[in-house]
Amino acid sequence: MAVRSQLKTAFQVHQELSLEAAIHEVKNGQSQASAAKIYRISRTTLRNRLQNSTPSSVGAPTKFASHEEDRLAEFFLACSDQGVPLNRYHCLQIFSEVAIELGMQSTTFNDAFFNRFISRHPDVSLLITHASNRKKDREWTTELCEEYLSRLRSLFDRGFLERPEQVWNLDETAFDTSEMYDRVVARKGVNQIPSQFDGNEKECVTILPCGNAAGVQLKFMALYAGKVHVQSRLDDTFGLCYHAVNSSGYMDTVHFANYIRKEVFPAINELKVTKDDLLSHVVKLWYRTEGCTERYAFNVGQSLQSGFAKTGLFPFSPEVIRQTVKLHHDPQIIERGIRREIQQDFGPLINILKDQYNISAEKDLEDIKEFIQLKQKGITPGAVLANVMQKDLFGEAPKKQRRQVNRQLNTEPGALITGPEFVAELEKEDEKKKAEKAAVEAKRKAAAEKKKKNATKEKDESPTASKRKASNVKSLTSKKARV
Repeated sequence: MAVRSQLKTAFQVHQELSLEAAIHEVKNGQSQASAAKIYRISRTTLRNRLQNSTPSSVGAPTKFASHEEDRLAEFFLACSDQGVPLNRYHCLQIFSEVAIELGMQSTTFNDAFFNRFISRHPDVSLLITHASNRKKDREWTTELCEEYLSRLRSLFDRGFLERPEQVWNLDETAFDTSEMYDRVVARKGVNQIPSQFDGNEKECVTILPCGNAAGVQLKFMALYAGKVHVQSRLDDTFGLCYHAVNSSGYMDTVHFANYIRKEVFPAINELKVTKDDLLSHVVKLWYRTEGCTERYAFNVGQSLQSGFAKTGLFPFSPEVIRQTVKLHHDPQIIERGIRREIQQDFGPLINILKDQYNISAEKDLEDIKEFIQLKQKGITPGAVLANVMQKDLFGEAPKKQRRQVNRQLNTEPGALITGPEFVAELEKEDEKKKAEKAAVEAKRKAAAEKKKKNATKEKDESPTASKRKASNVKSLTSKKARV
């Protein structure tokens, strides 16, 4: 079990050096009493240290053995790495379950024990989580990453990723308005701990940022659900962002096209330009602050350049992009590592287990081989257990699907309508549209046929056509005469 290192005071260092000097004098023949008097240390302390050169720490022993605590800490960290972090309540429950399985007399644990457990393991800490949509996380898998890399390689080969001015990041993303957080056990030093949830996190607000790998950040657009603009939303924005509204709060073609025409196209000065719209939730795009007060000012260029580099977009790096697939995105990463076979000969080990330890059952031998292979791959038992729990919670990775088209019907003010009546009205509108479309198509075909007949008639009545026809008749007559 790891022990937290602490700096010692000058007095503590002096005491240890004096004790070591007294022990050295006693071993050279001096009496314990005189050595303790000369170096001003307790005779009891000197006698105990002579009897036991490596004394144990002062205090009662922990409830769990050191190796059991290490396994529990390893399991908690593996859960955090794979997107299922455990809070204080979960850890106390696991402590109790483990104590029951081990047959311990005391199976109750309180906050004091939990705090001491955290202090005994320097790699473990209590951190605050951030909200993360479980469905979206599971859509970014290893297979999708390789497909995305194949497209980027094609762009790289055609010269679209040579200069930073060519690489633009433009994509609508969710604006998290909910405060979903918790204090969980996680690895110390990690910046973000995902706390996944189900459902829609947009809250009818869509953000459309745009920037390139050279550090140029354009004005972003915030799209709200509603019918009118609200002035308070524009306060203190200093004209550095666009605000838009529509009925749903989701991006539509009109707003997207207007933003591209007004903001993006004027900023593009390269012939070959590529737009990334898959990893935009990874790149941190900061906004320009020209004209803002000093309180809100910061450098945007370095943040953009660093964001594109850390995600492997520019400079283009397939290995960096592959690392963006985390354990909480694709649970199959651990499973693929478990099932990856390492070619080696277990014959001598099996013979030793059978001859010296009387282990001959086929299942026991397979378990030992699997344990050795996991150790060789660096996969701990805690990671395997956390992976099983994660798969049970997540299930299969969902397929990305488009939202179902929501039909709308214009009715008179104050009208009441039921479900069957709504469907009937929509069917009438569809039939009417089909009839109108068929009439337009028939009219178009009739006009095209009439135009074709007129062209043929004019061609036949032209002087050139008459001369060609007379020449053909004369040629045919001369051929019959020769025959």
